[in-house]
Amino acid sequence: MVFMQPILLYSLLGLPVLWYILRITPPAPRVIAFPPARFLANLASEQRTPSKSPWWILLLRLLIVALIVIGLARPVVNPADSLPGYGALRLIVDNSWASTSIWDTQVSAGEEAIVQASREGREIYITTTTAVLGEETPEHLGPLSEGDALSVLRGLQPNPWPADYDALIETLKEHKERQSFHSVWLSHGLDEGNIRAALNAAQSQGGLTYVRPSESKTALVLRQTRKTLTSKNRTAGRDIRIDIEAARGLEQLPPVTVQALGEKGAILDIQSTSLSETPQTITFEITDTLQDNLTQFKISGRYGAGGLYLLDDSSKKRKVGIAASADDASSAPLIEASYYIKRALEPFANISIAPPLQLIEEGHGVIILPDVAAMPTATLNALENWVNEGGLLLRFSGPKMAENRTENFLLPVALRAGGRSLSGSLSWDEAQQIKPFEENSPFYGLEIPDDVEILQQVLADPAQELEGKVWAHLTDGTPFITASNQEKGLLVLVHTTANADWSNFALSGLYVSVLRRIIGFSGRSQDSANANFKTLEPLLMIDGFGALQSPPATVRPVPIEAIDKLVPSSVHPPGLYGSGSYQFAFNLGTNLPALQLTDNLPISIAQSSYEKDYEIDLMPYFLYAAFMLFLLDWLVMSFVIGNALSILQRRAIGVFVILCLVPVNAFANDEADLRYASGFYLAYVESGDNALDQRTRAGLESLSKTLFERTSVEPKGVVGLNPESDTLSFFPLIYWAMSGSQKTYSDKAIENIQYYLDHGGTILFDTRDQNRSTTSVRNTDNAKALRRVTGSLNIPPITPIPDDHVLGRAFYLLRDYPGLYTAGTLWVEKYSAQGRDNVSSVLIGSNDWAGSWAETRQQTQFGRFGSNTSDQQKEMAMRFGVNLVMYALTGNYKADQVHIPHILKRLDR
Repeated sequence: MVFMQPILLYSLLGLPVLWYILRITPPAPRVIAFPPARFLANLASEQRTPSKSPWWILLLRLLIVALIVIGLARPVVNPADSLPGYGALRLIVDNSWASTSIWDTQVSAGEEAIVQASREGREIYITTTTAVLGEETPEHLGPLSEGDALSVLRGLQPNPWPADYDALIETLKEHKERQSFHSVWLSHGLDEGNIRAALNAAQSQGGLTYVRPSESKTALVLRQTRKTLTSKNRTAGRDIRIDIEAARGLEQLPPVTVQALGEKGAILDIQSTSLSETPQTITFEITDTLQDNLTQFKISGRYGAGGLYLLDDSSKKRKVGIAASADDASSAPLIEASYYIKRALEPFANISIAPPLQLIEEGHGVIILPDVAAMPTATLNALENWVNEGGLLLRFSGPKMAENRTENFLLPVALRAGGRSLSGSLSWDEAQQIKPFEENSPFYGLEIPDDVEILQQVLADPAQELEGKVWAHLTDGTPFITASNQEKGLLVLVHTTANADWSNFALSGLYVSVLRRIIGFSGRSQDSANANFKTLEPLLMIDGFGALQSPPATVRPVPIEAIDKLVPSSVHPPGLYGSGSYQFAFNLGTNLPALQLTDNLPISIAQSSYEKDYEIDLMPYFLYAAFMLFLLDWLVMSFVIGNALSILQRRAIGVFVILCLVPVNAFANDEADLRYASGFYLAYVESGDNALDQRTRAGLESLSKTLFERTSVEPKGVVGLNPESDTLSFFPLIYWAMSGSQKTYSDKAIENIQYYLDHGGTILFDTRDQNRSTTSVRNTDNAKALRRVTGSLNIPPITPIPDDHVLGRAFYLLRDYPGLYTAGTLWVEKYSAQGRDNVSSVLIGSNDWAGSWAETRQQTQFGRFGSNTSDQQKEMAMRFGVNLVMYALTGNYKADQVHIPHILKRLDR
């Protein structure tokens, strides 16, 4: 501990003088010789006035003065070191996306540096490494007072885009107010670009201290996977993959859990990984039905734009049907063309090959007709009705369509008869190439390979109006892809074959990109043909903490031609962009460079870390103690001279005592309880057995950590409860480990427990007696203790948990419920009371689940419990704990019969 104002301590030398002054107050009486006074010698005085103050009052007042002096001297525990260097302090705050996980730590370190600079009389400047939303240059503020600097620092927020170190260098050069600064760089530990040049620029104007976080707190980012699964580990139609990347060079990272979320935050799947390599590919197994609801991936327990990956409509596997050979003799086999289409769309769509009528009945949103000219009238009418209701019909031309001279049906444009002829004014002698896509084309921004050549095509009739219907041209100006709306649906025609007969278009990567863009209009085809695709307007924006919000007017549209290379910035933040009915998910990890640590810094740059205890200013505590002692002195003196007080003064003293003393005792417990209303806490009933209570707490803390890592439930802590005095209603679930020495509770405690059970609470009673050698666990001490506790409670009839109980699928799929032991039976209410959403108020078991949860902790002061338990059994016990919490929080949510077929199918595997 040090004193910030040590000169004030010299005031303590005046305490002897103060002692003397207080000692003669009130003044000593004068002695006057008065002979008649001897007649009063034996009279008893009813009122006595002391000639001097009592010693304990003098000591109390001296202590008050000493506390005030010491408090004004600003005592500080764990004081911060003096800032190195000289000159003004410049805080360089890394406030990019990577700072989110350590933002509170950065702010705390910045506050300490500001306070220390103020003590040393230095000017303060604050510079950020990212620009404000809508601006292009980082912020630079100063000189600032201590109060202004603290307000500015606390007002900063991490931004969802990378740092711009080049712009920071220019900012440092432009705002060189003085010759010397000492810069403190509050970093997130990553090199997001030209950081070494920025470090050199900051150091050239004075000293530099670079503060970095620990490796376990460095940022992670989700990206679109770039790996291809082998045939051995691929599950057709179910594999959805995402990459999670950490900075290269990290030695150790904790396990990471990634959630696949649907609409309204519904959890569709959860996978965990140890990050043994970077990037690490995570594979989710989600049914085709649920894949349509998948909207985003999110890293559990971590906030920020890097931990969120949005999905747009193009990522959904649409149902695409390819019309196969029909029974009609006029249709020819389409196996070869369908093979090209299937291979191109198979990774992005659920492909079916069948006759058109069957595809319509199966509810496909896209139907592809490769070179079909003639169709039966019934098939043609059914297709037309299907398109009018919103279907997307994609057609490829070929020899059959070119030779057809009848009227054109279900085509976006009228075709010229014999258009595939290689002679005439509209034909060519040499192969043609695809013309760069125009701004109003949905393919705008796609790169066209130079080697793509079109040898033959069907021609659109030039006599018709083609404006707004041509999505792509050839270099000679003839239409290559045309489209038009038909009521609610969309017709698209590619004027060449789907295979390699007329061109090598089907052999290029452009073929895949074009087909993906086209099928992306399924379900939203109304205005697709006439939309402007040059830019995409912002629809939703991801903020620095990974939350979606409406974008402000300063966010600029994204040019679609640069979308494959654009990195999020202050003018183009990550989020959801769109034009018309077309949407694009612009994620932080889309084009972000590989993550790199900032290491191997020059020796001249001082390095520090955030992992330290920050200073504590004791001045408020000393002044508060002095004030309380002053009130005590005032109360004592008020009662000492109480006879001289008026009735009004006595009443005022009584009111003061009631207001200051009674509420402290009356509402202390209420204030302690109310803090549990701000979040979710795991709770247990204290048994009185210290070893058992410690083990129970250790188990619940381990379960709390698992919930935080694997689910969206984020417990704030573990609380031990005493039913005699504590309020139970703040806790949806209470764990009660029974002990043979369990005390007997009073009527008040029983009423408290009964009220909790009757109003929505759930208690898990664990007798922990399955390890006993006796053949019956009904006679163990713990079982007897359970009967003593529950004997006075109104508990409904209970039954062994059924096989189809919702607890077995509240989160994980469980067949049994092991703990430290496996032989026990879990009992639940036979009939749940109305209004409880089918949640049992009482669960009774004997497998010692808290003991198993505690055993999963790597190093604990409570020792190892039941070390003979297998790792698989520990994991299943932990899964039961997760299910138990989710069951208490969500009720019969998982009892929805819609999920039963998928659950049973997974159980069969």
